[in-house]
Amino acid sequence: MTPELCIGIARKDDSLALATLESGRPSVEVNFPATEIGVEAIKIFLASCREPVRLAVTGASLTLALVLGNGPGRETFIVSSAVADQPIALAHYAGRVL
Repeated sequence: MTPELCIGIARKDDSLALATLESGRPSVEVNFPATEIGVEAIKIFLASCREPVRLAVTGASLTLALVLGNGPGRETFIVSSAVADQPIALAHYAGRVL
């Protein structure tokens, strides 16, 4: 699968920071509250994305990764914070992982 959109998500204090990378477009970073409402907002965002999507989430957000999971046209990777802990670095990781 060649990803059209790569997303990185990291927990920062009381928020979930999400960064997107898409070929030919500038990166974007947004924050969602680290609550059920924030997770639902991320789910809605992911549902609206074109396929395929690669998502990298820090291990510190393991529950979030499991909730979002893989779906049609989506691959989710759980990444150690020692490898990448910033949303943009996670999005880059999602783009290069095999």
